[in-house]
Amino acid sequence: MSTSRAQGILSLSSLFFSALLVFALFTVYLRFDSQLALAQAADSLMDVFTATVLAFAIRVASQPKDENHPFGHSRAEPVAALITSVIAGVLAIEVGRSAIVALAQGRGPMLEWPLAALFAGKLAFKSVIGLLGWRMLRKGAGPGIAALTIDARNDVLINSLALIGFFAARYGYPQLDAWLAFPTVLWIGWSGWRLAADNIRLLMGEAPPHERQKELVALARSCPGVRDVPSLRAQHIGTRLHVHVEIALDENLTVRQAHDLGEAVRERLESEPDVGHATVHIDIA
Repeated sequence: MSTSRAQGILSLSSLFFSALLVFALFTVYLRFDSQLALAQAADSLMDVFTATVLAFAIRVASQPKDENHPFGHSRAEPVAALITSVIAGVLAIEVGRSAIVALAQGRGPMLEWPLAALFAGKLAFKSVIGLLGWRMLRKGAGPGIAALTIDARNDVLINSLALIGFFAARYGYPQLDAWLAFPTVLWIGWSGWRLAADNIRLLMGEAPPHERQKELVALARSCPGVRDVPSLRAQHIGTRLHVHVEIALDENLTVRQAHDLGEAVRERLESEPDVGHATVHIDIA
């Protein structure tokens, strides 16, 4: 199975099960007036939106270069992640407002076992998504899967807290149901902020880390016939890198030989999974 196909399946699976959780958690919220259930429903709604947008973005980003997109479609993923971050901010505000109202009115939930069962089910589901996403990241998956994996990892922590809150509220501290909704609110807002910050850098064409640039220089220098690499510039175009490298070759080479060496360097750089396009400037020394 191809990497892009596996990423798409993971995103669609997250979409399907998160949609079921939204319905179930919101129904439980209406039945038992649990702010924890509302917060978890909002978090799952965020997951539905994220998975929907990212599934589409991953599909677009995997399309090859064309006449209108000579550097490919890799901007699709960070654009989708940026849209998701805006929705996260809206959800965080609304859920936080609901919890404050519940505290102000002194409302306590009816804490029945279906609520705990849903929290435990979401915990198990997110654990599986986080593990699969982590494995894909080790194989070079993009920011879409990174966002999905980070969300799953933190949902495991948040749902563990929700289960603790359920038992604490059930056995003597009912207002903890509303108070413990705030960590979920903070998580939704913080994750949205981080998602926006990370992907704005990609869309603005930020350079890769200095260590990665040194690796690309070493890769170009390792091609037989290259005497030196005086300079290399790289920037993100979406999730992929655009690299411009200057190589120094022996002055006794023919034009054909110099051209072939330049092509060899370009192909070597573009074989890297994070490099979308490379241009090579040849200096004769």
